[in-house]
Amino acid sequence: MLSQEYINEVKEKNDITDVIGGYVTLKRSGRISKGLCPFHSEKTPSFTVYGDTASFYCFGCQAGGDVIGFIRRIENLDYVEAVKFLASRAGMAMPEESKNDGLSRMRMRIREQNREAGRFFYRSLYSPMGKNALEYFHSRGLTDETIRRFGLGWSPDGWDLLVRHLTEKGYKREEILAADLGYSARNNGIIDRFRNRVMFPIIDLQGNVVAFGGRKFTEDAVGGKYVNTSDTLIYKKTNNLFAMNIAKNSKSRDLILCEGYMDVIALHQAGFDNAVAALGTAVTPQQARILHKYADRVILSQDGDEAGQKSIARSIPIMKEEGLDVKVVEITGAKDPDEFIRKFGPERFKMLLDGSFNDMEYSLMRIEQKYNISTDDGRLHYLREVCEYLGGIGNLEREIYASRVADKLKIEKSAVINQANASARRKNKLEKDKSFREMANKTAGIGNKINPERSSNLRASNAEYALLALLFNHQDIIAKAAQILPPEQFVTDFGRRIYSQFIEINKSGYQVNVTLLAENFSETETSEIVRIINSDKPRGIDDFDDLVDLIKSERFIPKPQDASKLTSDELLNQMSLLKKKKT
Repeated sequence: MLSQEYINEVKEKNDITDVIGGYVTLKRSGRISKGLCPFHSEKTPSFTVYGDTASFYCFGCQAGGDVIGFIRRIENLDYVEAVKFLASRAGMAMPEESKNDGLSRMRMRIREQNREAGRFFYRSLYSPMGKNALEYFHSRGLTDETIRRFGLGWSPDGWDLLVRHLTEKGYKREEILAADLGYSARNNGIIDRFRNRVMFPIIDLQGNVVAFGGRKFTEDAVGGKYVNTSDTLIYKKTNNLFAMNIAKNSKSRDLILCEGYMDVIALHQAGFDNAVAALGTAVTPQQARILHKYADRVILSQDGDEAGQKSIARSIPIMKEEGLDVKVVEITGAKDPDEFIRKFGPERFKMLLDGSFNDMEYSLMRIEQKYNISTDDGRLHYLREVCEYLGGIGNLEREIYASRVADKLKIEKSAVINQANASARRKNKLEKDKSFREMANKTAGIGNKINPERSSNLRASNAEYALLALLFNHQDIIAKAAQILPPEQFVTDFGRRIYSQFIEINKSGYQVNVTLLAENFSETETSEIVRIINSDKPRGIDDFDDLVDLIKSERFIPKPQDASKLTSDELLNQMSLLKKKKT
């Protein structure tokens, strides 16, 4: 395990404002710095860096933590890797004892196994037994150079050939299972996860093989079309993109997002070095953030079937929310980009890219495809749905596309604009009602999963939070607080747990900080702790006695009606009373 002294030194040599400033444009405002959150899309800065408490918090997505937590999120690293990243940044060597960390060692062993498995699959592909698999790749138009570049391979048709190979290399049963390269069989045996499949290694941004996709290439092969690595200690499907390790080096600020491995590989071989694939049907918010790190615009080039079109429809809003420009390629004459390239060549595909639709054009086209607008009934249904869509876009875009719809239907533009504006007003009202309700619920503590007792103990939890913020900023009185206010006198369990950790850390002789607290709390809980200790209205030392007395007294006050069961009027009334009784 890394010593606390080493962690403290790493943090001291990596000022949180300087580190985050390398990823986010920050503007100083008093004791804090603000910028646009790198973890979600926003137009108004809500991402805040607190230099005095060496922490960050986003009031939009509730992400929070210390400098190590930031690097973990932004670089998609585990804890030890993040410390190593920061240590390297500061020119510090990692201590030898860190190599014995159990979780870190298992991650290292999984990476080593994946690398060895990749070599095993590649060698098997070019062995006499792999002849049919190699012919399959060649029949799909792939050259040996492309096969080598992507590390493609073949998993032999046996029960435990890879498992035996890894065992001979010194890997243990639990390590092979942890890498998902095998699965348990009867009599405590292990069977290969991949058998008689062409193999596609998935490589992360640091160049590590983190997972595999195995595709059957003969009709008589057992199982589904694909077998994929499940989530492991080093791999989450939602956080990775196939070929991003190569595409990130492209000079283009566009990325082509495809559906399958072969589509991406075919495009790279044809000269499009900016092609990637989501490891699933639709883009996730995490993948959108990775895309935005390397691109300003994403061109969706999915299969032309219904599944591919549904994937596009789900992916567009996620990428727009991230702030990416989105365009869509309409593939005709072939079922996917791979087939199109083989049939028509790279130049024709370049023409498709140049003629791609923007996301609004694509959405309007999809709506039109649902209806027969040559009939009155079809025109009416089309107009209703298209105006509902136009009501959800900006005023300028609404004007432009309303004109196009009016011309298509041969009706007055004002008729389209009026109905679209009415839809916009409905959407705005619903959004305002939703925002008000969310704000009211937040004020009343309703739906707080981190501290579910908060809604029925608002005064107590407010006092607890204020005391915790005070103690964090005046740690010399934590021992005094422990004597006059034992943890069991806290009203909420979440507050009690934080307070107990304050006392334990203080007793051990360390300063209470986010890094130490994070060892005993989940990521979301740690984010909430960061929000608490960085209160906008920090309490002074003179408030200590009053807060202690209030927490003690609240334990004996009968619980009010559960706020989650209040009507809107009752909720507003309770909020009004809370303001009058504000501590």
